[in-house]
Order: sequence, then C-alpha cells, then structure tokens
Amino acid sequence: MITRGVPMALALAMLTAAACGSGSSSSANAPSVSTPSPAIGVMATATVNYCVDGGKQLSLDMYEPRDGGAPHPLLIFVHGGSWAFGSSSLGEQSQLVQGVIHGVLGHGFAVASLNYRLAPGDQWPAQIIDVRCAIRYLRATSAHWNVDPHRFAAMGNSAGAQLVSLAALSDGQVPQWNTSEYSGQSGAVAAVVDCWGPIDLTAAGWSKTAVQIGQIVFRISLGTQADTLSVASPVSYVHAGEPPFLIIQGTSDQLVPPTQSSELRDRLVAAGDVATLVDVSNAAHELRPAGGVISPTVNALTTQTVAFLVAAVG
Repeated sequence: MITRGVPMALALAMLTAAACGSGSSSSANAPSVSTPSPAIGVMATATVNYCVDGGKQLSLDMYEPRDGGAPHPLLIFVHGGSWAFGSSSLGEQSQLVQGVIHGVLGHGFAVASLNYRLAPGDQWPAQIIDVRCAIRYLRATSAHWNVDPHRFAAMGNSAGAQLVSLAALSDGQVPQWNTSEYSGQSGAVAAVVDCWGPIDLTAAGWSKTAVQIGQIVFRISLGTQADTLSVASPVSYVHAGEPPFLIIQGTSDQLVPPTQSSELRDRLVAAGDVATLVDVSNAAHELRPAGGVISPTVNALTTQTVAFLVAAVG
C-alpha cells in the first residue's frame, strides 16, 4: 500500500494530510495529448475524464498499441498508494508495472491507467466506486478506443490490487458501489493480475503501519472483525466462475502479509477457479530487495505476467 521509494513515516504524514483528488484533470471526455513517460518510452494517446463521482471529475490515461489488429484487448491499470496517494502516471510506477505495460502494448493491447479519489479527503468506498465506474465507461466507449469489450483485463499493485480484485470478484454485487453513470454497462473483467494486494482486511497479522492506514481510510483498524472491512475484502466474494488470477507476492513483505495472497489463491482454487501464486523470495513490499537478490527476477516476472495476459485475453 506504500508506493515504491516512499518511506513509511513520510507515507503516514501524507495520509494524514488533506488529500483529495489525484492526477490531472481535463474537460469532460475531451482528449488531450499527455506528456511522455520517459521510464517506459511511451506516451498516452489521450487523457480523459471518465466519471464524475462525489462532484469530482476523474481522469484516466489511454495508451494505444503500436500494432495489432483492432479491436484490441484492454489492460486496465490501477495504482497503489494506501488508497491515499499516487496517480495514473506510468513514470511513478514500479519496474514490474512499467515492464508489463510496455510488454502488452507490444502485443496489441490498449492500456488505461486510472486516477481515483483518494483518502482521507474521500473516504472508502469512494475508491471502489470510481474503479467500477471506470470499467463501465471503458466498455461504453470501447468502439471509440477500438477495444474489444469482451477482452478486458485488470492489474493493480498493493491498494490498486485490492481495488481490481474487489471490482472483479464483486461484479454484480454491492449495488451501492454503482453510480448512475454508464449504468447499463457491465463491470466485468476477464483476467486479473494482483500484485501484493490486501485481500482479507479482517484477518490478523497486520503491521502497526497497516493498522494505522486502515484507520485513516476505513476508520477501522485492519484486522478488526467488522462489516465495513468484510465488505471491502475481495475474498468475501469468491465463487465459482471467477476470471483467472495471477497473484504476485514478496515473501518478505512486512506491510501486506504474504498470507493475504496465499488466502486469495486458496479460496479461488477451492471454488474451482484458476489462480496462480508466484512467491518472490527476498522481496519486501513493492518487490524491494530484502536480504538478497529477489527470485524470480523482475524481468522474469514481467515475462510471466505478459504471457498470462496474452493467454487470457490477447
């Protein structure tokens, strides 16, 4: 939930600040050329507002593929940041995320990178409401973007992984998370990549930092047996017929316990769904090295993730 390279003390200071929206805004649905992301060498085709939730215009960056026949599969990316900071900018993302996005663009995917409302200025469930609305918007405008509405995949890291997993698993449930915008559209996705996401917010084992984050975002400490946390936990919705999941987790993660990812894998498999868990040795949160060289390497994880997405929806 803490973004790459941000110390925990600084992250908590940022969380307690009066954070509100994220990223840049533009006039409703009016495409504007985005600045390049030097880290991956691609630039957004357009930045558009996808929904207006809580009186705020919410933007996403659209990246169109270099080749491949239309309609294209679409990867929806949701950033991490403790549900409280971060943005859609690809230059802010981890090496793994950048590598995957660069890879799928080369395989003919379009990519949409989302901004969403941030805590504490906007309390939960604003974040999942926004992600759901973005999926519906992208399906409603699929012809404009030359994407196939039946081939949507979603990827997120940390808090973003909780959001994409929750959106996928709770699709068709919890109607209070749906706004009137694009209400006739499905919020389903056909594949999910969950990178070290919080999955069972009621489970034990959270660090002091994570407990504090829960208080700020959900107004309840993580690990509490409370309806708010149960409803916000992706594992609460697992049933047969879920999309395939690729789950990536550092075994030395002290912010999101590794048991979170294994629980998600185990619940999906028990329901008869397809789920693959990749445990990354010597990796802390956001795959920061911890005690040695991480294994598998980021390059190997990138290759595996791109292959999973191509096989699932490409």
